[in-house]
Amino acid sequence: MSSSLQHQARGPEVKYRILLLEDDQQLASLILQFLVERQCSVYHAANGNDFMKAIHHRHYDLIISDVVLPDASGFKLLDQFRRQINCPLIFLSALSSVEDQVTGLRLGANDYLVKPVDPHLLWAKIEASLRAHRTLPPADPSICFGPLTIDLVTRQAKVRDNELPLTSTEFDLLHIFAEQPTRLLSREYLFRRMVGREFDGQDRVIDVRISRLRKKLDAVCYGVGDGVVIHSIRGRGYSLNATSGID
Repeated sequence: MSSSLQHQARGPEVKYRILLLEDDQQLASLILQFLVERQCSVYHAANGNDFMKAIHHRHYDLIISDVVLPDASGFKLLDQFRRQINCPLIFLSALSSVEDQVTGLRLGANDYLVKPVDPHLLWAKIEASLRAHRTLPPADPSICFGPLTIDLVTRQAKVRDNELPLTSTEFDLLHIFAEQPTRLLSREYLFRRMVGREFDGQDRVIDVRISRLRKKLDAVCYGVGDGVVIHSIRGRGYSLNATSGID
């Protein structure tokens, strides 16, 4: 049975949005209470299946993950979803061997804490990981998908040599699509990434922004052969795909 649950921070301000992957309900409750008291909005996933849904539909500032789960391995999940995880990740596990800790860090985790852990130490590690993440430059200053190139430093996008005249919000939207090309992204996920709050089921701002971005992509890609296009699947979401044409 799924036990995913969103726990909102008290008050109007949310400091961090955190995904907690932990199957021990008692421990999860203690961590949740501690983080919510510190103005965090926490989404709790108790197994790998819930984690996969959470990664697809929401954006997080940080992930705390157990390693041993009832239906998956935290190590394998991190390796599988490395491209979708664009935030710091901390492993919190009862596995205490040096080998396990080295494995977690080599997979790309920002830290590895052994249970039981003092919650104040966990909080210090969370803030340290987020500070380091904010100061790091992009690992690669550009993203390429087919004929599309996105420069993350200059914030310019091109299809072949044709520059896309994008607004700041349109660039951010295209960046999200280019991070996960061909993957179907739900309206809820895009709304959360772009607007910064949960989708209420009514707001059409994402549809409007995608429509404008599509028109600009179509204008630049028309007649150049290979291009990129945003496909939509009714009721499910959108995806960025490469197209082939004749010069």
